[in-house]
Amino acid sequence: MADGLGIHSQTGRPIVGVICLIIGGSLGSSLGYYAGQQVHRGLIRSAGAWEVNRALGSLISGVAVLSVAWFLGLSFANGPSAAIAQQVQRSAVLRTIDHYFPQPPGIFATVEQVLSGLPFPRVFAGLEPTTSPLALPPDCVANSQSACVAAARATVKVQSLGCGGLVTGSGFPVGTDYLITNAHVVSGTRAHTVITTDGRSLRAAVVLFDPNRDVAILHVPGLSLSPLRMAAGARGTQGAVIGYPGGGNERSGPAVVDEVSLAQGRDIYNQGIVTRQIFILQASVIPGNSGGPLIDLRGNVLGVVFAASSSDPNQAYALTDAEVSGDIHSGEGQSNPIDTTAYNCAV
Repeated sequence: MADGLGIHSQTGRPIVGVICLIIGGSLGSSLGYYAGQQVHRGLIRSAGAWEVNRALGSLISGVAVLSVAWFLGLSFANGPSAAIAQQVQRSAVLRTIDHYFPQPPGIFATVEQVLSGLPFPRVFAGLEPTTSPLALPPDCVANSQSACVAAARATVKVQSLGCGGLVTGSGFPVGTDYLITNAHVVSGTRAHTVITTDGRSLRAAVVLFDPNRDVAILHVPGLSLSPLRMAAGARGTQGAVIGYPGGGNERSGPAVVDEVSLAQGRDIYNQGIVTRQIFILQASVIPGNSGGPLIDLRGNVLGVVFAASSSDPNQAYALTDAEVSGDIHSGEGQSNPIDTTAYNCAV
């Protein structure tokens, strides 16, 4: 299900995923043991062969144990238990294995997604990096700083139909009658609507859809909101995240950039590996915030919120201004609508 408010609950999916993982692992282990015994009896016919067998068996067993630990570590690094996920993320052994093992196949990302139950794209193909968290600033929107309040007034709710119900996200203007949101907010949906802070409801059309970066540009005739200025950020840059968490009213929260990173992760369909420049943030983000702006204390947009950590409720991720600038440039001025129902529902 995409980021937002589908009418079907997914609370049972992580439990079902764990059960399937245990059953599948047990069956695979039993079948592997049986097949190995048959091969073993056919090959071992001399004392010398027994010595070679022991050596190779020890090597293969060691690799198998590490592989199983790696698989389980990646599977549970993002849920369903936040406590277990935190321990996995902090494990020096698993981080070392993850560093030397190849990129996991796309099916691993799908398993992680089912287990975690989070309707966000996977930001990293392996374990999340460890960062030194910085202290949060006061909420500049709640403190009525004029530039931050102006950015909040320009942030809109994006609503679409599909993927099992009403899907919501956030967005903000990047050109005259154009706004940006996440691709996973509109993927697989139709009847896109933008709701402004002054209560207007406007029809919108997707004119650029980038499932690799997780960016969509919408054309909204009559939007008449001034584009927000873009700016660069770095570790320590303070600001706020703005959006419509849970599909409800607009809310803001303090944010600070912990790190700028080139993240290797999956596209919104957990398929190909993509590299994106992102901010790792101290911020609280939940479904519905996707597509909203990360702003600095001057109201400038540093990036686009697109995901949250499943192991740390105070950590979130945003695409940097440099990462989304190409899509903004390509999408602005386009008017031919893209049928996003032709795409699968993301995550």
